[in-house]
Amino acid sequence: MIQISFKGAVLFKNNSKLKIINLNIKDELKRGQVLVKLKYSGICGKQIDEIEGIGGKDKFLPHLLGHEGSGIVLKVGPGVKKAKPKDKVVLHWIKGSGIESSTPTYYSDNGLKINAGWITTFNEFAIVSENRITKIKSKYSLKKAALFGCCATTSLSLVLNKLNLNKNDKLLVVGIGGLGQVIIQGSNLFKTRSITAIDINKDALKKAKKFGAKFTYNFSNLKDKKILKDLRFNKIVVTTGNIKVINFCLKLLEHPGNFYILGVPKRNINLKTNAWNLMHDQIIQGSLGGGANPDKDINKFIELDKKRKINLNKIIIKTLNFSEINKGIHIFKNMNNSGRLLLKFK
Repeated sequence: MIQISFKGAVLFKNNSKLKIINLNIKDELKRGQVLVKLKYSGICGKQIDEIEGIGGKDKFLPHLLGHEGSGIVLKVGPGVKKAKPKDKVVLHWIKGSGIESSTPTYYSDNGLKINAGWITTFNEFAIVSENRITKIKSKYSLKKAALFGCCATTSLSLVLNKLNLNKNDKLLVVGIGGLGQVIIQGSNLFKTRSITAIDINKDALKKAKKFGAKFTYNFSNLKDKKILKDLRFNKIVVTTGNIKVINFCLKLLEHPGNFYILGVPKRNINLKTNAWNLMHDQIIQGSLGGGANPDKDINKFIELDKKRKINLNKIIIKTLNFSEINKGIHIFKNMNNSGRLLLKFK
């Protein structure tokens, strides 16, 4: 029997702050479940979407959030083979190998049931499904490892496994937060000569230049926007779910050309595109997780950072204590950042 009390940030109501409350585990681990002590968690746009309820009615309230983190395994349930106690692991929402367990249930001090998915990272301890963890080498930083739960793995997988870049491509990266910054760094591995970056954050655009973007444009600047209308790119990656931005950038795609959407638009919103262009070999594709295979990709991508072919330290702009989670969410929502924000657990 596991008996642990810990703190977790719970969503009780859409469009409200998360409440940090005491939670309890009083159960045995079920088949395929892994108990992890969290060390770091990222804040991703998907959590903002969940808080704001853009996917429709949330039937699981109250529940925990978070899908990008790192930690140390404390105990494993029956059937688990991927990890053992004391292993360092990345927690990721992308399915890997192993058992997909039943989802855990936690309880508040007053006995209220708190729901959770196969992975949550806005809590000091988490019961995670085996297929949502990947063991990493013990000497690698758990701080940087958290980024491989979503941001770094999604970006690098898209670049290395799907974009098929060469030095003559004209690449446009739209949205230079954590995803965009890693995409630009990854693209440099192919010596791509023409990388253009678009954002509304001046600091993000400065970082894009440092990471290897040849041209940068501020989407909130009318002069820059006018220049963009006359440009064309054969490969475009959009990391925002803003449908106006997506539709604008679709007009910049050459034919043939490839257009990838990594941002999450609201439901029931339609793209506007030219059917003639589509018939002439334009490809428009959404890409959940960049098509990553966590079991193969995460440790391979970690080696890129260890060999300094990419630099994840430079995309981490702030590390807050877990108790400051609502401050972090506020920073993320208001775009007062130019990279990735992490939460640190004691």
